Amino acid sequence: MIHPILLPFLWIINGFLALIYLLADHFLVVLLVFPLLYLSLSAPSEQRPWSAGACLLSLLASAFAPQPVPLLLLLMALAGVIALRLERMNPISASWNVTRGLALYALAGLGFTAYQAFRPVLGSGDPLLATGQSYLSILISIAMYLLPVGYLGLLVQALFAHPPSAAPEQLIQAVRTRGRRS
Repeated sequence: MIHPILLPFLWIINGFLALIYLLADHFLVVLLVFPLLYLSLSAPSEQRPWSAGACLLSLLASAFAPQPVPLLLLLMALAGVIALRLERMNPISASWNVTRGLALYALAGLGFTAYQAFRPVLGSGDPLLATGQSYLSILISIAMYLLPVGYLGLLVQALFAHPPSAAPEQLIQAVRTRGRRS
């Protein structure tokens, strides 16, 4: 028999263990919080509500969607952080590219999750519908891998659109002074 004084401590320990198991099960979601927090806080003020919404959608999709969505969202967010750190010519546009890419993939991931949940209900009975569903499942599965590749291509294209000649302030100064040093 356990002493009644120890019961609250056992409940706390039990809750702590349950929290550790939950965090271990959703390890990618925990890792995703940090780049998303950076992306949301570093977004320009006019984009910050959109960025926060995209980050919340990404967390939701990462928590509930099956693989590969959580892992690819983490890779996309990390690539977005790197792109924002490297972009010097048009950081506002780069921030918007990251925000919209994450939001679109999170929505696709949530749609993928909903389709996986309702697929058994939709095709029960008709063999023609079941064949169509298997074809659609293949297309959706391929799309879940291709969307991040397109996103990464967009980020790389935006980074290489401008040659890394100098900081924008130095270029403006050089144009205004026509290259003369003062």
